[in-house]
Amino acid sequence: MVRLSSTLCVLMLISIANGAADFDSGLGDLCYTCVCSADKTSIDCSRRGLTDLPDGFNSQVTKLNLSNNEFNTFPRNLHTFYNLVSLDISGNRLNELPQDALFNLTALEELNLSRNYFESWMSLNPNEAFQPTTSLKTLDLSNNKFKTMGNLANRELIISSSIETLILERCEIDSIHGRSPLSGLSNIKSLKLNSNPLIRIQSIISSTLKSLDVSNCALSTINHNELMYLPSLIYLKMSHNYRLELSSTAYNLFSDSLKYLDISYCNVLQPNLQGFPNLRRAILNHNMIRFLRSNEFVNNTMLEYLDLSYNNIGSLKSDTFRGLTLIKYLDLSWNEIANIPEDTLLEMPSLTQIKLSRNYLTNVGHLKSDSVTVLDMSSCEISSIGQDSLEGLQSLVDLDLSRNLLSHIPDSISSNTLKYLNLNYNRLSFVNNYTFFMLPRLIGLSVIGNRFTTIWRRSYFESNPYLERLDLSDNMWRCDCVDGNMYDFYEYVTLEPSKKEESYNLVCNSPITLIGQTWLEACYFVWNPTEKIPNPEGLIWFITVMIVGLTVCLLLVNCIKRSMHRRLAAIQAERERQVEEARDRLRQLRMRAEQEALCNTPDPRDLIAPPSYDEALSMPKVSASCHSLNETGTGKTKRKRGRRKTKSSGDLLEETERNGDVPVLEDIEISEASNGRRRHRPRREISRYGSHEVAELEQSPGARRRRMSEYNAEYDSPNDDNTTVEVQAELERPLRPRLRRYSNDDIRESDF
Repeated sequence: MVRLSSTLCVLMLISIANGAADFDSGLGDLCYTCVCSADKTSIDCSRRGLTDLPDGFNSQVTKLNLSNNEFNTFPRNLHTFYNLVSLDISGNRLNELPQDALFNLTALEELNLSRNYFESWMSLNPNEAFQPTTSLKTLDLSNNKFKTMGNLANRELIISSSIETLILERCEIDSIHGRSPLSGLSNIKSLKLNSNPLIRIQSIISSTLKSLDVSNCALSTINHNELMYLPSLIYLKMSHNYRLELSSTAYNLFSDSLKYLDISYCNVLQPNLQGFPNLRRAILNHNMIRFLRSNEFVNNTMLEYLDLSYNNIGSLKSDTFRGLTLIKYLDLSWNEIANIPEDTLLEMPSLTQIKLSRNYLTNVGHLKSDSVTVLDMSSCEISSIGQDSLEGLQSLVDLDLSRNLLSHIPDSISSNTLKYLNLNYNRLSFVNNYTFFMLPRLIGLSVIGNRFTTIWRRSYFESNPYLERLDLSDNMWRCDCVDGNMYDFYEYVTLEPSKKEESYNLVCNSPITLIGQTWLEACYFVWNPTEKIPNPEGLIWFITVMIVGLTVCLLLVNCIKRSMHRRLAAIQAERERQVEEARDRLRQLRMRAEQEALCNTPDPRDLIAPPSYDEALSMPKVSASCHSLNETGTGKTKRKRGRRKTKSSGDLLEETERNGDVPVLEDIEISEASNGRRRHRPRREISRYGSHEVAELEQSPGARRRRMSEYNAEYDSPNDDNTTVEVQAELERPLRPRLRRYSNDDIRESDF
């Protein structure tokens, strides 16, 4: 048994694993193309350019988005998603819905087919296609081109017992005719036909319809009995029908169930709401209503919200609002009302908020109401307010008198309930101790943008213990810092814990030297004289600190200077060392160049041109034989001597002596014998050259070097073995290019 139970557990685990693998593999392609949620219950395939649904199915998918693709036909394999709750296939190219398109989608609640190419109701197969979806609640067919809502060959427009919301916005529907298009929708609750060129609404019959939206259409009139076939209608929106008028005859629109009515932005001349006894909210703004009759709303006893703004109402009567016992909000702004009777508000015992702004009221008047808490009379050109104007408003909490022409507030204006008083942007310039004396509950007072110049006093608000906010900015305050009242009022307004205004909002406008400065900036040193006049002890400490600081600064400067001098000296020494090294290298280079020049100096005999024919005739004859220049003049056996191609240092010295001014009588040549011994071989005396040749030889480098060596020999000690050659300035010229040496037998003109 134990083995059997363990085997069953293993098999169950394997099956669960296989099921999970099948679950993942079932949506493999679909989730690869689309975006799947973590639990695989929501799939988003929008904007993928799909023409067909990718392979894959999952019974747990509840939301599928196929919008904005390229579907031409309805997907065939949607029946595998039998737990689907929401399907969005809008923004495609569908023009037909097959009968079995929604087969097996019994859990579907929302279907969006908007922005497709449906042009006929028959292409939807409306009598068969929606019957399998027994749970369908919302059907969106907006932005198609149905043109009409007429029945087709005595067939119902759409048959579905579950659809509650039908959206047909922007479908170019211009007429509704024949039998009711809603007869096949037994549970319809909301119908949206807005933004269609619909001229009339008729033949709309439904016992369950609660909301009808025909706004932004082309309606001009509505028959008085059109709403009688909608016994459950609660919400009716007909706004932005610019030619729509409500009938002013005895046969007005009638609906016992209607509670919300929106007829804004139309051409209504009279409210004509008598046929809606249960109406709770009526919006009639932006119309052409010129006046309100007596007992205009006597049948609307359930009305709670009434908006008549942006009309042309010029007058009211004391009994205009009679019967509105439950109304709480009344908006009469942006009209042309010049006078309001005192008892007008008494007919509305539940009224709490009334807006009268943007009218032509010249005074506050003596309004009476036991319920009004918020009264807006801004921008009404009010120039005066009576001392007892607020006494009739027993529950007034917030009064807005901004942007009027008030130049004076009467003393002791009284209200035991007023908490917020807005007097911004008027022409007020003066208040005193009695101005707010009778406003004991005042919490917030705003006088921004008036003409106050004299600084107020703290005593003005001794009777206002609950005052928390006081807005005083954008006034023309004259700052007198010496006046103790200014400092006292500044502390009262800006200091904690009862801070009433920010200090940066209190700006001086005069005198001219303080324009634009805040009260604190202008009077700081006047209000704090101890901070302006230093005491002796503080001055001594200040001087001491300054001396110590200067001493420290001097020490730092000296240290920096010394370190800079040391650094400059090190840099200079390094620079001198580098210069000296450069000079040594240059000296060595010059000596090497001199040695190379000595080695590369050409034979002077190669540089002397042969004598011309005339010079040769004028030269004296020699007694010795001219067969060889190496012959001696002793008469001994003449021996020829071959010329060596290269010259040693001895040869250079011989040439130097031979080319000098003093004739050489005898020269000793040192040669190497074959046995390694040196022997002295006498040479003959070389005859002198011609006068022009002697002049050239005197200026030859050999003659100059010989004279230099003789000059240096006078100063050399006899113990020195080596001879030091000093390079003269004239030898510092650049080396001449080495000349090619040629033999005497092959003399060229370029050699001279």
